[in-house]
Amino acid sequence: MTISEFTITCAALALCLPVSATADNIDDAIGNSHRAEANRERDGDRHPDQVLEFIGLEQGGAVLDWGSGGGYWAELFAGVAGSDGRVHAQQRAGERFEARKDELTRQFAPFGNIKLLPTENGEPIPLGDASVDVVMLSYIYHHMHYVDGSGEGFPASSRALLGEFLRVLKPGGALIVIEHAAADGSGRAQSGGWHRTPPQMARADITGTGFEFGGDAPEIFLNPDDDLRNNWNDTGLRGNTTSFVHRYVKPR
Repeated sequence: MTISEFTITCAALALCLPVSATADNIDDAIGNSHRAEANRERDGDRHPDQVLEFIGLEQGGAVLDWGSGGGYWAELFAGVAGSDGRVHAQQRAGERFEARKDELTRQFAPFGNIKLLPTENGEPIPLGDASVDVVMLSYIYHHMHYVDGSGEGFPASSRALLGEFLRVLKPGGALIVIEHAAADGSGRAQSGGWHRTPPQMARADITGTGFEFGGDAPEIFLNPDDDLRNNWNDTGLRGNTTSFVHRYVKPR
């Protein structure tokens, strides 16, 4: 599939829905002096102004940043949500997290509203039912749509995790998925090997667990030089892939 075909297909399938909700303090969140320098350096390829506008998080909102890593999105959400909001920066529990725990604690402390959330793989998310407004899943889904040995079926472990996202989201809350796009028709193992996911596969997987599709923003991450059939680690496209941005909504 070419880039133009990707865009046309998106429009034809009503994927390009307008999203009007914005946060008044997006610029302040991006310019927040507490942000780590390493995160600021990624702004050029992460397009935080457009992504945050698409998400439309309001002040006082609660966010679960799943697979938060170095806290790129957690720091931005902290600024948008403000002092009355809260951000749960999820990390996979284990030795790697323990080695970084003190560093991350110091990094997030100035924000005042970011809480580290280490979780064991496969365990329930330690948050209450209907307690968050947004779940962020940034460049994680290619690890979910296929796992070793799962073949062409949607992995049960990923289905269970999406069920947990549904549980912790408030009715009307949003799951935001940002992922490197793979060409339509590519299989799970093939696209997983590219560290990508076909957008239509993600949509079928996620709506199949009870979410409603709420639109996307295909113009944010669009690179005409990306053929959607490559491992971006090997082709020099790291930080410059065509990626899809989907919103999924928990039914009210």
